[in-house]
Amino acid sequence: MEQFTIFDFEKLYGKDHLVIAKAFNLDEQPFTYPHAYKKLIEVLLYHHAARHGQDTYLKTLQTYNEDVLDRFKNYIQMTSYLVPKLYDTFIAKLGRFPFTNDDFLIKDEYTNLFQNNNGKRMFKQESDLESVFTEAIADFEYTDLLDESRQKFTIKNQLKLSNGTVDILVANDNRAIIFELKKGAAKRKDLYQVFDYSISKELKDVAVECVLLAKEFSEDAIELANILGISCISYQIGYSHSDPYFLLLISKENDVPKNQVFNRYIDEAYEGLDVFDGYVVLSEFIHPKFDGSLKDFYFKKVDELNAEIRLINKLIQRSKQSLPV
Repeated sequence: MEQFTIFDFEKLYGKDHLVIAKAFNLDEQPFTYPHAYKKLIEVLLYHHAARHGQDTYLKTLQTYNEDVLDRFKNYIQMTSYLVPKLYDTFIAKLGRFPFTNDDFLIKDEYTNLFQNNNGKRMFKQESDLESVFTEAIADFEYTDLLDESRQKFTIKNQLKLSNGTVDILVANDNRAIIFELKKGAAKRKDLYQVFDYSISKELKDVAVECVLLAKEFSEDAIELANILGISCISYQIGYSHSDPYFLLLISKENDVPKNQVFNRYIDEAYEGLDVFDGYVVLSEFIHPKFDGSLKDFYFKKVDELNAEIRLINKLIQRSKQSLPV
């Protein structure tokens, strides 16, 4: 009989994380189908990514993917046969119901955060860069000391203005700092884009400062940025395969005196934080795909599992009805 027990879990994944297995009631009864096994390991991987880092995550991922297809070989073969016969495969895929070999494997979602371009590590998706940088500047919501009214700043993402959508806008009633983010090297068009945002009609009554964050800047880009009054900061990523925390390091590439609020913020960072080769450690962060609540992720996986069990029962009922009398 194909099954996965609490003893199998301890043998393959260690006894330190039995509490996660018990949360899926594996100590009360073994899994006789791979759906629950997959959900359990997805929660375990989420935990590893947030607490232990890449090495532990990849080791567990490899162990599961090598084990599940062999352990539940007959079940998966049966499911891959029955679903096309008794159910709509399009609806199954749309509902993410696993029924083929590949469906029961877990994809690596950890190492695809970055990409290497000519030996330089950069974010693969600008949305991840935005998420990390927004969290890093959360303390920008301090009181505006340059404003007599002492208003606090608020941070807004993907704000639509008349001249386009700003990645991050830090603003109060009197001031606005535009942050545009580029995962790769800055281009001239990026600088013109930021400047165009700054003259949007929604910002005509406030003092506007512009900042472009990119992987690197050419001398030509810096020269244009100085002309347009745009502050430039480059970024680097530091991490260890055995540590869940990544480092976001930034370097100030030019000096634009009129950008007083931004200059004060970045100068304070250089004064109060560690600096390496001109780069200051702006923040530590957990992988953006694994920085949420483990409890919430667990409940999400339980809900997915219950939905899959309902469909399994429906398939069983249909298979009984289709059997010849």
